[in-house]
Amino acid sequence: MERTEKVSQTKNAFISGIVFGAFMGVFYAFQDDAKTGLICGPISGAVFGVFMYFFTNSKIVKRQTAIDGDMDGVLYSGAANHFINKEAAGGKLYLLNNKLHFKSHRFNIQNHQLDIAITDIAEVGFYNTLGLVPNGLLISTHDGRQEKFVVNYRKIWKQEILKAKI
Repeated sequence: MERTEKVSQTKNAFISGIVFGAFMGVFYAFQDDAKTGLICGPISGAVFGVFMYFFTNSKIVKRQTAIDGDMDGVLYSGAANHFINKEAAGGKLYLLNNKLHFKSHRFNIQNHQLDIAITDIAEVGFYNTLGLVPNGLLISTHDGRQEKFVVNYRKIWKQEILKAKI
């Protein structure tokens, strides 16, 4: 695994744990009292963060999102979510010589694969997830289709896709 991907997975697990812990702390405070919220919130967040870290680094998820065939054609890859019918399906996004390929893991409701030929890509843009988080990659095709992905290092993704188009 590439070092930057490992660092981003650790960072994402840590941030997820903090956000989850804050929400759970507020929930427990309203359900019971402030003291329970102050104790149970951080514990819930720590457990959730650890779970997320081990889930994203599990051999099962890696095996389910691996592409079939030769990995020599992979120019860039990383963990990603693809928005399909209002679900952010988790998986892995691959930039190959001739296409952008997404493969979901089986823990999603909508398991799928998506291929977009490099020649079909009209524009590569950005969007903010939930209008706040700057981690969205927007792929527009010549036929008017738009595909949304949540990725780490979206500027690098854009740069690599544009390089592949040349």
